[in-house]
Amino acid sequence: MAGLQELRFPEEKPLLRGQDATELESSDAFLLAADTDWKEHDIETPYGLLHVVIRGSPKGNRPAILTYHDVGLNHKLCFNTFFNFEDMQEITKHFVVCHVDAPGQQVGASQFPQGYQFPSMEQLAAMLPSVVQHFGFKYVIG
Repeated sequence: MAGLQELRFPEEKPLLRGQDATELESSDAFLLAADTDWKEHDIETPYGLLHVVIRGSPKGNRPAILTYHDVGLNHKLCFNTFFNFEDMQEITKHFVVCHVDAPGQQVGASQFPQGYQFPSMEQLAAMLPSVVQHFGFKYVIG
């Protein structure tokens, strides 16, 4: 923890826009539109491939928002509702968002081969620097 430091970023505009419910888009149309600008990557790490889904590109010295889903889920099941919430759109338009799926947990993943040894929690964590390096992130919010 000694190497961590707090960064403060000036707010460019208010995060909440004060819209009433009649102004909000239908959630189905909104979710479909939000899914179109994500790019998928498979990144080689010391413990195997990681599936990563990213939207946006680094902006100045702002950190990337890096997520890692909970056990038994993937990024869509764990974070879609949160990141597709209307109020989050103002935040995510100012940051690159990077979702990491554990090996074999992404949508459409094939079954593990016979005898596959799933990485330990320590190995899963040790895969993340490869993601940070691959995209050249200087800072991340996890």
